[in-house]
Amino acid sequence: MGNSIENSYERFTKLLPEIETALGNQPNEADTRLKVLDRVLFEVLDWKHEAVFTEPATPSGFIDYLLTVGERRNALVIEAKRSGFLEPATKGDEVMHVALSGPVVKPLRAGIEQALRYATENGVPVAVVTDGKTWLFFKASRTDGQAPMNGKGVLFPNLKAVASNFAKFSELLNVGAIIDRKNLAHLHEAEGLIVPEAEQQYFVLNPIDASMRQREALASDAALLFAQFFSRLSNEKDREMLRDCFVETAESRKADFELEKIVQRVLNNITALDTGQSTALQAELQRTLESKRSETVLLVGNNGAGKSTFIDRFFEDILPRRLREKCVVVRVDLEEYDGDPELIVSWMNAQLREQLEIEVCASMPPTYDELMGVFFQEYQRWSVGSRKHLYETDKIKFKDEFGKHMEDRREKNPGEYVRLLLDWAVRGHQKLPCLVFDNTDQFPAEIQDKVYQAAHSYESASALFNVVPITDRTIWRLSKAGALQSYSARNFYLPVPDAKEIISRRVDFLKRKVEEEPRAAKLYFSRKGFQVEVNDLAILADAVGKVFVENDYVTRFIGRLGNFNIRRMLKIAERIFLSPELKIDDIIKSRFGGEDVTADRHRTHRALIKGEYDRFSESENEYISNLFQTNRQRPGPPLLPYYILAMLRQKLNAVRPDDDNIENQHWLAEDLCRLFEGCGVSEDLVMAAVVRLYDRRLIEALDPNAKQLSLMDKVAIKDSGLAHLEMFTTSPVYIEQMALVTGLNEMSARDEIRQYHRSNNFPALRDEFLRYITKIDNSRLTIPTHQLYSEIAKSRRLFDGLKAPGPARRKASA
Repeated sequence: MGNSIENSYERFTKLLPEIETALGNQPNEADTRLKVLDRVLFEVLDWKHEAVFTEPATPSGFIDYLLTVGERRNALVIEAKRSGFLEPATKGDEVMHVALSGPVVKPLRAGIEQALRYATENGVPVAVVTDGKTWLFFKASRTDGQAPMNGKGVLFPNLKAVASNFAKFSELLNVGAIIDRKNLAHLHEAEGLIVPEAEQQYFVLNPIDASMRQREALASDAALLFAQFFSRLSNEKDREMLRDCFVETAESRKADFELEKIVQRVLNNITALDTGQSTALQAELQRTLESKRSETVLLVGNNGAGKSTFIDRFFEDILPRRLREKCVVVRVDLEEYDGDPELIVSWMNAQLREQLEIEVCASMPPTYDELMGVFFQEYQRWSVGSRKHLYETDKIKFKDEFGKHMEDRREKNPGEYVRLLLDWAVRGHQKLPCLVFDNTDQFPAEIQDKVYQAAHSYESASALFNVVPITDRTIWRLSKAGALQSYSARNFYLPVPDAKEIISRRVDFLKRKVEEEPRAAKLYFSRKGFQVEVNDLAILADAVGKVFVENDYVTRFIGRLGNFNIRRMLKIAERIFLSPELKIDDIIKSRFGGEDVTADRHRTHRALIKGEYDRFSESENEYISNLFQTNRQRPGPPLLPYYILAMLRQKLNAVRPDDDNIENQHWLAEDLCRLFEGCGVSEDLVMAAVVRLYDRRLIEALDPNAKQLSLMDKVAIKDSGLAHLEMFTTSPVYIEQMALVTGLNEMSARDEIRQYHRSNNFPALRDEFLRYITKIDNSRLTIPTHQLYSEIAKSRRLFDGLKAPGPARRKASA
């Protein structure tokens, strides 16, 4: 936002002389709007014309300007007056907080009352009265029970005040600031809104003091080995393992079959190149080349679905060798790109230029003769056209000049050169260029559109087979407002298999490696960093299978907790296995008839939550979140995140199974804020909770590239959020572990929970914590008796039911 304000200020200062000149001519209201207000809104403050409505009719008259945000939501009314009409009773040049009914703004009173009527009739929260020189901002439609005229506003008495306090002026009127409600923050400040004092919080175990636990020597050695083992499982550089461990599904097999047919179909347009030299065949060849039939495939799957692995596997293992040998496969990996939208196409051209030269040319760097093949049509044009005389009299000089020409074109026009290379792959080698544009979905929409458009633009050069891996939410967005509206493509969906299948395949892969000829097995594992005997690896691989392959509950749970992202699921599995709570040596013993420790869900949950530490800490655990945590500086209801997740789950459940409109699963953040405002929870507290859930990956935004959520974003619950709701309501271990590390504002509650912890009385510990949470939540959030709030009321009843009844609690405490 800082850079945006700086840019706006620079534009404002350049425009200021023209504005002052226009105002100095005493323009009427229409001229004031045209020469001043329009320019401030559109040229300085980034408003788009489609978001601003002029002269919309209301029962009281016509609004000068109605500014909207998001999906046509009324945000601000501007009442414009002719220049010099507003003369506040002040000679100062500073921004002032003024009472709307006070003497300073008495000359503005008629404009204020007019703007209030318009705002009230249209549900607009903020109004502005201005004549281009003087600007008064104030709350209009109020929900706090106060009469609008009893409120206060922010007054900029003249343009000097605007220039001197431009950051505040921008945050009162800039479109981005209004979306983030920064304008309301300034108006709250004007009215002397006092933020409640921060509370003191007491911890049974402060999470910032979390430390690694000591292990026995045997456990340390085994844990180190398992750390390497799991690290290799999730190492994407081991492409042999990734391809061998790819879990086939009905969808992936269908995609294999269909992609092979597409490649064959495109190649059919190229095989005519190598059929003979007769005139008839040459004519057929020319028609084939001119048709330039190409295909673009979108491989759809969520993040971590293994799309890149699927592509590697398809070209290297699935595609028949006879077809693979006719393909030139080039991968453009956008994970290596720095993210500047203006340079993405030139960067892609540079990547393609380098890789196509390697794949198409026999020598690196390409020889003169190879380059001449790429530029052969121009070579012929020179030799019979503009350079014919030089060609016939001095071929050495001709070739030297043409060589300089080729290098100049290669360096200065890489896009054109890439197209020539693509054409030469087909024309000179009878091969099909297969371009893979990987990791596009991690970038903003602007870059994704440019990548997709560029991929299609290469089809003008030759027959092509384009593959673009993409997420389901990205493809939905592009189909609504992006490049997919303009270009056709085949779509194939790639679902994520469950964690059990993923881990099982990888364990089997390692077992096969162990069973290889001894020297080959030892060489493979030594290259991977293992220093133990191969037979020991077989035992450890069996132990991994014991925990995850034979335990459906654990694998199902880590699948949801990892949002079915293969990399995250494997890291969660590693976390569980290496935790001292599970005890690796006990797991190994269970293989030889010992007690099955993995059947104990409490033990597994503690391993997941605490990892290798002596307590839970969010700073070292990105997979588990403390839903009870409140901000000490601005404490809110401790169950607010839980309620938000419950509402989003209800939204998800309400969508029909056959409804493929992803947007219907999402809830506008502003609507969530309005809902909880009815419970007495302020907007800033609700948004803070929503942003935290988003940052912790429990919810997602409709825009897959949103870096920072605003009120105008739509959000939906993710699988990790559903897993947290399950833990919240069914896992005693989750409750007890959060009780130990959640800040409490009652020292007596902290002391009682601490005492139960010391005596290992976990039922009483949980009950005391739940009692405290219920008490604080009831004091900070009131649920209205209305159908609109039934899901929140149901969620609170479910939470209340987690507490043990009185006698049970006394027994637990005894």
